[in-house]
Amino acid sequence: MEQRQFKKRGVDYPIVDGAPTLPGYYYHSPDIYREEVEKIFYKFWLLACREEEIPEPGDYKLIQVADESIIVVRDKSNTIRALFNVCSHRGTQLCAEPKGHFNSKTIQCPYHAWTYALDGRLIAAPLMQEGHGFEKSKCSLPQAHVHNWEGFIFINLDESPVPFEVQMEALIGKFADWKISELRIARHIRYELNCNWKLILQNYQECYHCPGVHPLLSKLTPVDSAQHDVSKGAVIGGFMDLPRKGGSMTMTGEAAAPPICNVHGDDLQRVYYYSVFPNMLLTPHPDFVMYHHIIPLEPGKIINDCYWLFRPEVINDPSAQGGINSAVEFWDLTNRQDWQVCEQMQIGTKSRRFKHGYYSGREDILYQLDREVLKALGHPDPQAQD
Repeated sequence: MEQRQFKKRGVDYPIVDGAPTLPGYYYHSPDIYREEVEKIFYKFWLLACREEEIPEPGDYKLIQVADESIIVVRDKSNTIRALFNVCSHRGTQLCAEPKGHFNSKTIQCPYHAWTYALDGRLIAAPLMQEGHGFEKSKCSLPQAHVHNWEGFIFINLDESPVPFEVQMEALIGKFADWKISELRIARHIRYELNCNWKLILQNYQECYHCPGVHPLLSKLTPVDSAQHDVSKGAVIGGFMDLPRKGGSMTMTGEAAAPPICNVHGDDLQRVYYYSVFPNMLLTPHPDFVMYHHIIPLEPGKIINDCYWLFRPEVINDPSAQGGINSAVEFWDLTNRQDWQVCEQMQIGTKSRRFKHGYYSGREDILYQLDREVLKALGHPDPQAQD
């Protein structure tokens, strides 16, 4: 078998034609899933929401990370906090609505009315007197770490996390010309899928499947133009060419809107596909940005929230709605084509006769994604032992 090295495209791992995939149980085992929760989702930086989703003090959104519920809230000083959704009194869940506004600018437990400021401090505990083991200052809500990158709010549940800039080094400054923090959500579609979260990341990072699964996409961008240009830490990705001048990924192939902000040069003819491990897919186009927020629920079930970002003036322009709709329709069609094969793969890999699959030379980045998972879990490479 021929060994191919892809360092010139930013990939650090060698690929061998016919290299085995992860064993099938990595997509189904409850034990593997529990390890992923503990060693990946409770330790890595995770996409939580967009800053614009909680614009005013008191606005909040609940984020579910396996067994942990996090209240992402803007406090009175406009600081965004990530508070564990559990009362310090006896562990009652403080908030049940998925999003909303704390009108009193406080968070009150529905059970015994312990009350917290939006920064997590306990400010009232009815009938409780300090002393004999009770001190308000020791009963603040625990908090996750928060980082704002280009208007995306990331959280980290680990007590001593790796700095965001280390895990996400390749993102820093990468898409500065898009000024993503200035973009706003134009559309949102929620998909509930019966497949493992890793299959979505793998599907996103290869176009070996595109000619058969995505005939329209393959017409708009040459499959053989795909290049991976970065693989540092949790960030893996690359781009595909848009041969049509002024074109984009829409139902017509025409741009949905004028180029974003300072996008220029080669970037006017490229679509980027970046996996931000473990729960975000980022797709900057010349004219808009699409992203996916992946929420694992169990080994074979996820929620995948897909968002489309445009300039505010485009969103507010009635004459621009056709272009926005064309972009959303194109990617909704493409997404559903992907979800179908991912769900079929979830079913197939459960077969007792499926030991592992085989990667082609076009799937080098998936080989790398596998190793990022194994590295995070601290597992030996079962592929090397095959």
